[in-house]
Amino acid sequence: MAESKNSLGMDQKTASWFAYVISIISAIILLVTEKNDKTVRLHAWQSLFLGIAYIIFIVIIYILMAVTFWNVRGLWVFFSIVSYLAWVGFIVLSIICIVKATQNSIFKIPIVYGLAEKQK
Repeated sequence: MAESKNSLGMDQKTASWFAYVISIISAIILLVTEKNDKTVRLHAWQSLFLGIAYIIFIVIIYILMAVTFWNVRGLWVFFSIVSYLAWVGFIVLSIICIVKATQNSIFKIPIVYGLAEKQK
């Protein structure tokens, strides 16, 4: 028996991992188009919140970098390293979530998963 497809022509597993591919953009696309599948919506909400958290963190780091650039050069380098590590962490978390979604599971990111679960 063929699996049911959503309005984008994707099955549940494909839609679940697609939510993490372009993070905020793909999550919004799925949240707008997928109204009935709770699993896909959970992945989409988690991806959306993860992307928003990353952007907020990076904006704060870049503001701190801008403020400290002229005053303390070593602190600017520290914030630069932190922003790079945040990017790597975001990519690693996204890949882990994609792999878990292809296994019909979900990687529960602390705090982010709790927020996503309330939204589904």
